[in-house]
Amino acid sequence: MGYLKTFISAGAFALTLCLAGTASAAPDLSVMSAGERIAFTKAMPKGGELHNHIAGAVFPETLLAWAAEDGRCIDVPKLALAPPPCEAEGLRPAAEAIIDGELYSDLLDSFSTRQPGFLDRSGHDQFFGVFDRISGLGSGRAGDMLAVVMDDLAHQNTFYLEAMITPQGGPAAALGLTVGLKNDLAQMKAELDAAGMPALVTAAIDATDAMEARARQVLACGTPAARPGCQVTVRYLVQTIRVLPPEATFAQLQLGVALVQADRRWVGLQMVAPEDHPTALANYSLHMEMVGFLTGRGQLAPVALHAGELTFDYAPPEHLRDHVAQAVRVAGARRIGHGVDLPHEMGAEALVAEMARKGVLVEVNLTSNAVILGLGPEDHPYAWLRDRGTPVSLSTDDAGLLRIDLSHEYERAHAYGASYADLKQSARNALAFSFLAGEGLWADPGRYRQPVTVCRGQIGEQAPRGACAALVQSSDKAREQWRHEALLARFEESVAAMGRR
Repeated sequence: MGYLKTFISAGAFALTLCLAGTASAAPDLSVMSAGERIAFTKAMPKGGELHNHIAGAVFPETLLAWAAEDGRCIDVPKLALAPPPCEAEGLRPAAEAIIDGELYSDLLDSFSTRQPGFLDRSGHDQFFGVFDRISGLGSGRAGDMLAVVMDDLAHQNTFYLEAMITPQGGPAAALGLTVGLKNDLAQMKAELDAAGMPALVTAAIDATDAMEARARQVLACGTPAARPGCQVTVRYLVQTIRVLPPEATFAQLQLGVALVQADRRWVGLQMVAPEDHPTALANYSLHMEMVGFLTGRGQLAPVALHAGELTFDYAPPEHLRDHVAQAVRVAGARRIGHGVDLPHEMGAEALVAEMARKGVLVEVNLTSNAVILGLGPEDHPYAWLRDRGTPVSLSTDDAGLLRIDLSHEYERAHAYGASYADLKQSARNALAFSFLAGEGLWADPGRYRQPVTVCRGQIGEQAPRGACAALVQSSDKAREQWRHEALLARFEESVAAMGRR
């Protein structure tokens, strides 16, 4: 299998792993040096990446190289990308600007959070402002972006991605503004369908085809020169924008539900943009009602929502009381992105117990929460959620803007009290709580003590047998879990062998 070749090459890392007790015991992260932990988590199979904004996943150096190739411009006063022509005052061709060492360095700072306090901006304002500053690249590099993310994950022994993208976002928003906001959501939905929503679904599918074709071309998939990224399975979440007028957001949500139902590559809905924005705060409850109505509380399309990405620095107390609760109970969310305000919510202990019981996963983004919200190990709810049995999975949020990768988040989790068992559970959760179609390998997702009956005694083997093979062949989720468990078994064997040496 090709992905095992990737694992073997990446797994042959030269380090001395410190093991607790016998050679077969679980690795003890606490006795490893930082370098050992970095190499260890890079090689560890991490299951999947559930919280990844493609537009923010590519490093600025790559964005600037593409801008130069495409003849884009640099707006020097704004330190932003701009479309051609580049003759207007303040504009310079990107190809010229990137060989200006001082300007190039400023652009890297402008397009990322690598320099705290850059231009006296907070981490929050710098992060959310990047998207406007890089928007001048245009949409022509979507396939290239996808290829970069796929290849990066494969080099980290991670082979599943749920990528957040806004398909036909502008046209859908414009359609919503044309129809206008109605008190009757069913009426608004009907009018949007009549006004041209089906055509936008077709356009979104065509754009997905083109994006994937370009990604395969960049990665040389299907050729002898195929790169590791070709082995990554990709599904998409429709990200809708919560800072638009509500009728525009509703139209994007409606498009998202229709797209999930029409194309198996699109597997769920998201809502993005700053949760603390005045428009987002004012319309939060309405947004949850809209999501619940359009998705049948998650029955017509799975829902994963950014919710609870708030602290007292960015919102008054009344907005920290129930955002996650509304996402789960009104919108029907099966996953929560960030959720850091959970300890502040009314009835917090009951809420996290409910989430544990229902299997509502929290996508944990440690670096993002530290940079944007100033939350470090001492005040982040990650350990509390783990202790309460609420499923969690580590993810990057915007790897390029934050200048990290998924392995970095796994290594960083050590400072938040995570053990190897916690990291292993995070990796398994990324697949068990993904929106992949089909039955999974585990009868107890989130605990992983009990495989489904047909696969008992086979987890971790190279190939499934009998009825288990039939399950793996017929189920997207079981297939990805089988691949991960095989990788994980080989990884742990390698670690144990190093410990014995």
